Amino acid sequence: MTSTSSSLPRSTPSAQGVDAAGVERLLDAVGQTEAEMHSLMVLRHGTVIAEGWWAPFAPDLKHLVYSLSKTFTSAAAGLAVAEGRFGLDDVMIDHFPELVPDDVDDKYRRYLVRHALTMSSGHESEALDRAAAAAEGAGGDVLAGFFRVPPEREPGSVFAYSQPTVYGVGRLVAKTTGGTILDYLRPRLLEPLGIHEAQWMMLGDVEMGFSGIHVFTESLAKTGQLVLDGGRWQGEQILDPEWVATATSKQMDNDTAHRGPGAPEPIDWQQGYGFQYWMNRHGFRGDGAYGQFIIVWPEEDAVIVTTGETIDMQELLSLITTHLRPAMTGAGTAEADAALAARLSSLALPLPDDTGAGFAGTFDADVSSPVVGPFSFGEAVPGAERVEVAEAGDGWTLRFLGDGLDVTLPVGRGAWAEGEWPAPADGLDAVPFRAVAGVDADGAWHARLRMIQTPHSLLVDIAPGGAASIAWRFPPLRGDGPAGHALPSLG
Repeated sequence: MTSTSSSLPRSTPSAQGVDAAGVERLLDAVGQTEAEMHSLMVLRHGTVIAEGWWAPFAPDLKHLVYSLSKTFTSAAAGLAVAEGRFGLDDVMIDHFPELVPDDVDDKYRRYLVRHALTMSSGHESEALDRAAAAAEGAGGDVLAGFFRVPPEREPGSVFAYSQPTVYGVGRLVAKTTGGTILDYLRPRLLEPLGIHEAQWMMLGDVEMGFSGIHVFTESLAKTGQLVLDGGRWQGEQILDPEWVATATSKQMDNDTAHRGPGAPEPIDWQQGYGFQYWMNRHGFRGDGAYGQFIIVWPEEDAVIVTTGETIDMQELLSLITTHLRPAMTGAGTAEADAALAARLSSLALPLPDDTGAGFAGTFDADVSSPVVGPFSFGEAVPGAERVEVAEAGDGWTLRFLGDGLDVTLPVGRGAWAEGEWPAPADGLDAVPFRAVAGVDADGAWHARLRMIQTPHSLLVDIAPGGAASIAWRFPPLRGDGPAGHALPSLG
């Protein structure tokens, strides 16, 4: 099966009943927050009416979308159920007898596939750390570790956002189809939609399932349009419409009364949960940490996709709703369309201030800001003991040195330089970076190293005579540094 289209159709906002000035107001509002946007795509009536990437991010750069990965795992489960490979009311442990301990908690005998899909395993809180710890006594298998973490309540009775539930679904897809999740999805979903770039971080021999997929912004938009259209794509039924309707509607309450003690209460995170989709106050969404969203508004026949880096995801959701919903009332002008198009074509993240002064030297590494991840604890650049900054052409080279570490990245001045962090093993791709630096009025050097296939940036700041501070702007959800983000090479 091959794709019949490489991209979504394009139109102007006004031609699809959208006031482009409302999109501009959203951009203005987001610009007043701490959120850093990397891309935005707005669809109405199946066409793209607004799209933009904040340089150095670009349309042909894939992006780690964290828990948006769950929507792809959900689709794989829907396809497998439709093919009769397993059922929603199957008991999960029945499919993995080799991973189940003899003294398994009896509640696991009532833990169904539908409970895994709705984050209602009976655990009152995230179980990933506990599953990883228990896996040490179970051959290192995280799913086996999960089956050794007793649920506090009956499955189906309490919602707790917990990664091992959907990891188990991914493992179930892989086990019943004889390959990986991507192996299964490629001919059935990805190729028909023209998604050829997808790469997924692994956990053992299977994709993480709950996180780790890297795709283009437009691929997310295609996925959102697919579910908005009930699983239909260009005249072909890709996903079972009944599955899509179920997955994107409330299957589990997640308000205060149905969550574990101490759970936070952001308003758009307690409207109910489907099969790896959240219900919004309006419509539904898939989301990933730091602001990766597929937002679907059936009433407006609209899909909104964002990638970025923010720790206040509720703020971003609220701004999108506040400014875009009123814009979809049928108003709009050619002048507003043109103004928005010009703005979207020139989006860019700010560069460091730069006096043009020279800077070079060797500096001790200050890695006192730790990065905590679900599997490891470490520094932003594990093993870094010192850095060397050397002037080179129109910028610099930055070399990280330490025990077993010797990595050099080019750093631009006034423009982003392209570089790569070496892959830690065969079969993995190097990790792409974009880097820029400047020297401020006090003679300090400030470099911004964007791990460009992720939301994350390494900050390297060196004051004259001081050490080189190395830290993440916001840390990745794993603590093994840039090398840990190397992806399995595409075949």
